[in-house]
Amino acid sequence: MWRLALLLAASEYHSMAAPEADIIDRTTFTIACLLAASWPVTIKIWPGLDQTSLFLVAFFIIAAGRLMRPGQLETSMTRLGHDAFGLLYLGLTFPMIILLRDRPEGGWVVLMVMVITFGSDTGGYFAGRALGRHKLYPLISPKKTVEGAVGGVLLAIAMAFVASAYFPGHEWLTPAHCIILGTIGAGMTITGDLVESMVKRAFNAKDSGSLIPGHGGILDRVDGLLFSGPFIW
Repeated sequence: MWRLALLLAASEYHSMAAPEADIIDRTTFTIACLLAASWPVTIKIWPGLDQTSLFLVAFFIIAAGRLMRPGQLETSMTRLGHDAFGLLYLGLTFPMIILLRDRPEGGWVVLMVMVITFGSDTGGYFAGRALGRHKLYPLISPKKTVEGAVGGVLLAIAMAFVASAYFPGHEWLTPAHCIILGTIGAGMTITGDLVESMVKRAFNAKDSGSLIPGHGGILDRVDGLLFSGPFIW
């Protein structure tokens, strides 16, 4: 499942960053991202294929791909830079979600990350609509408000307490753990959302894709998770 999500996210990112790219360039980029993010799996089979090794190979792939198909030379480095950022953006964050699944709590810890992340999004949305007066970061996301951010943090903390009370393997979470996980988890969720908003504005895109009608693409759904997941891991 994570492989499919990563491939879709990589394709959406590349569609925004290089809308004129052909199938060869897009496939090269998505394969490089998949390779860079696969180290938690490959290292179990072949210990030498660690994160550094796979990231190096993935970068060589996109660099060689640009070298073999530079297109307009004056903009070739810009396109390579966009690809390199995308490789960092997705190749560094997705593996942390995979590693969470390998913890003793198993899928429950992934669910805990998801409820904190989506709690932040939901609390931010409703608190922002009801109470929002002060813009949080209007240059990047005009709709986000300080009040919404506070609402997101509060609901994320509440979701952490729910996880500690009802999720198997999470009984060890203390109230202090829940407050830290909820507060910083929500902060990272907001940061991830703002980063994706910055990417979309830079590439003049409304949504990352159209996979989910009315909600955008897969990247629009997991942008916060890509930042909160590594922190909670």
